[in-house]
Amino acid sequence: MAESKTPTESSSSPLRRSALRQVNLRLILQPGEHYHLNVTTLTPEGEPLETHTLALSNPPQNAESLPLPSWVTEAVPSAGARFWQRLWSRVQALPWVGALTVLAIAFYAFTRLVGLDRFPIYFFSDEAVQTLLAADFLRDGLRNYDGEFLPTYFENGGQYNLSLSVYLQVLPYLLFGRSVIVTRATSALITCLAALWVALIMRRAFGSRFPWLATLILTVTPAWFLHSRTAFETALATSFYAGFLYYYSRYRLEQPRYLLSAALMAALTFYSYSPAQVVVAVSVVLLAVLDARYHLQHRREAGQALGLGVLLLLPYVRFQLTYPGETLRHLEILRSYWLQPLPLEEKLHLWGQEYLQGLNLLYWFRPDPPDLIRHVMKNYGHLWRPGLLFTLIGIILVMRHLRQPAYRTLLVAVLAAPSGAAMVEMGVTRALFMVIPAALLTALGLEWVIRRIGQSLAKWLIPSITLNVLAGITFAGLSLYGLEMLHDSLHNAPLWYRNYGLNGMQYGAQQIFAAVQDYLQDHPGTKILVSPTWANGTDALARFFAGDPLPFELGNIDGFVNEYRPELETLVLVMTPEEYERARNSPKFTGLQIEQILPYPDGRPGFYFVRLRYVDNIEAILEAERQQRRLLVEGKITLLDGSQAQVAYSYLDMGEIQHAFDGDPTTMIRTYEANPLRIQLTFSDPKLIHTFTFRVGGVPTRVTVQLWAPDTAEAMVVSQEVGETPLPREVTLSLPAPQEVLRMEIEVLNVRDGEPAHVHLWEVQWR
Repeated sequence: MAESKTPTESSSSPLRRSALRQVNLRLILQPGEHYHLNVTTLTPEGEPLETHTLALSNPPQNAESLPLPSWVTEAVPSAGARFWQRLWSRVQALPWVGALTVLAIAFYAFTRLVGLDRFPIYFFSDEAVQTLLAADFLRDGLRNYDGEFLPTYFENGGQYNLSLSVYLQVLPYLLFGRSVIVTRATSALITCLAALWVALIMRRAFGSRFPWLATLILTVTPAWFLHSRTAFETALATSFYAGFLYYYSRYRLEQPRYLLSAALMAALTFYSYSPAQVVVAVSVVLLAVLDARYHLQHRREAGQALGLGVLLLLPYVRFQLTYPGETLRHLEILRSYWLQPLPLEEKLHLWGQEYLQGLNLLYWFRPDPPDLIRHVMKNYGHLWRPGLLFTLIGIILVMRHLRQPAYRTLLVAVLAAPSGAAMVEMGVTRALFMVIPAALLTALGLEWVIRRIGQSLAKWLIPSITLNVLAGITFAGLSLYGLEMLHDSLHNAPLWYRNYGLNGMQYGAQQIFAAVQDYLQDHPGTKILVSPTWANGTDALARFFAGDPLPFELGNIDGFVNEYRPELETLVLVMTPEEYERARNSPKFTGLQIEQILPYPDGRPGFYFVRLRYVDNIEAILEAERQQRRLLVEGKITLLDGSQAQVAYSYLDMGEIQHAFDGDPTTMIRTYEANPLRIQLTFSDPKLIHTFTFRVGGVPTRVTVQLWAPDTAEAMVVSQEVGETPLPREVTLSLPAPQEVLRMEIEVLNVRDGEPAHVHLWEVQWR
């Protein structure tokens, strides 16, 4: 709808230049509408004089084209002024915004793809397993290990927690095979979509003149810089969550049809990473409530999106029906407090603590966040620390404009981001979703500052040129910061942290398996035993780098310390420094010979290639130790009913004996060497017992219980053996009838293992 006021002239005749003094144009735009208005002035003969282009949109995105300042037109003849005016109009009409945004995304991709095999300095088993599962999926005719066709989730370490990330690795594996660069680049390229989507959100939802600000800020966000260069599924989920926010904003501000795209992005987020399920659920619920009136106005599109959502949820329903209880088992593996025997109020209190930690600016901006060092860039923090002030300004802007849908959606993203991590324990990988709203908040705050500075300088300089110069300086500054971050990570990151072992960086996958294969080429026929203790999932790493079947075995010196194995003298053992010291100082070995040393990045020895042999009297030494292992430790425990009992048990190297009787299925004991684990209990008063429940490990296990009633010398014996399972499970033993018991002895045997061995026991209960 437009209104104009001009001097009274015939509409068919051109206006005289002297007669035209002012034109007032009022254009009413609906949300999401965009127009370019071209205004051309003519001579009385109809020859064009000047052309101006105005970009109009709701919400506003571009400032209108400005004429040349008066001092320019006064300093040159009129013809020259017209020339420069036309040139200036054409310069302003160039698509600078789009060009800079494309350049910013290209720069983002550059910082993600350069040196992918060098930073992060580790290659983690959670990355390798994505490609391995994709390869096995193809090998097995598009089925998982259970024979399920096109499965919803794939098994990883005894739990079903990988889905979309495996499917995305299928085509790269087919085209390029297995390599660190291919696996990581697949994920890194998908994160480029996040860099695009945050820019589009700035442009479409907030009408930004500088949408590339969000892309560049995301580029230099340390937590995102690190994890977007890995194949961790959290990076995929965060990227698709950015797409969900973008399409939902377009639905809310422009066209209702975009809600279908938002639903698709929500599903991709949901299937990418297990904590994302909570984040998506919280986001959908909050947006459904806050925008309920708008949804009702567009109930047809909302109904279609709901139907699509239900359809996309069917694979998850199939998974729950096929594998009931897997979600609880996943929480159990993560030791979630929700499964601990705590009152509901305390569980809610713990959730609130973890959730607020995820909203705490100190957690995100402190230089040394409390996360595992392999998930931290040293001295950088998780978010862009120089941008803290701009982030705070962005938060203020959101709170001031909460009536506007775009700002409400951004607030919902902030509130939803830590909700999944709070279910277990706050960690940057689980709460990585926060980097998307944080980048948008910081970009909004930074653009606000740029505009205010530009307005202040407009008194002395050309306003539009001033604003563009400030934007250019910002673009260059953020780009230089990103280049410095890339350089620092590629050259200095190996020395950021000096803990390269299991509890630290888990460094060495690429180096050790390449060295082992080189050694085998130089020494054909040699048997090599590679230690698996320096990383999680070393078997997956070995398969990734060496293929199937492995040309070497996994194991370490501990397998030879307590049992005589004559093949030791034919082996080359690849040891960690700790294992090397144990072997060197042990009275059981002699003739130690170092054949090769792989150094850590700081130059210290990291892995030893070693030959050694037993001392001559090794069998006598082992027999003496075997007798010592069978001695029991004595003590007292408190039972669940509050009574105490005398206890004697095998030596433990993990947990306390009380943990087996505390009613908490997440606490555990483990024998140091004894197999079976033996526990003798003597009660102060007889206990009436009918059924025993034991929580044991997943290896083949036999549980045996001997029971003595008061004044009875002969024991009642009950026993049960169970096969192998991927996770700990419960074993139930029932007596023929309730029995009064004054004394008992429990044996838990790992059937497949000899002695020494580690026997695990989580809980013993009776009723």
